[in-house]
Amino acid sequence: MPPPKTKQPDFDEEFDAAIAEWRDKHRLREDDAVLLLVELFRIHQRHWDELRCREFPSFGELRTDIAKLTEAARTFQGQTAALLEVLRSNPSAGNGPRVTRAAAFFATLAGLLAGYLIGRAWP
Repeated sequence: MPPPKTKQPDFDEEFDAAIAEWRDKHRLREDDAVLLLVELFRIHQRHWDELRCREFPSFGELRTDIAKLTEAARTFQGQTAALLEVLRSNPSAGNGPRVTRAAAFFATLAGLLAGYLIGRAWP
């Protein structure tokens, strides 16, 4: 459901009114250098605003991406829950043959001894 649209204030009109008031207060002509600099600044600001709008995704795209991400998270949670249920219901998976510490220790010693003997016998 899209959010209700609110009317955005028109900052250009406010800016123009403030400039006109400032010009009247300081008795500046229309072709004064300060006013030309203000116009140059406005051109610069419009340029950067257009660049920024091109770089940032719109909120519609962002909402679509968030909806896809939410759906993927729900799917992942469902699949994870199913996997956990299968793992819990199959107790024989962890009861296979195990190697004791003593057997592992003696196998390591035998491997080291065999390696040493092979190394001594091999010229």
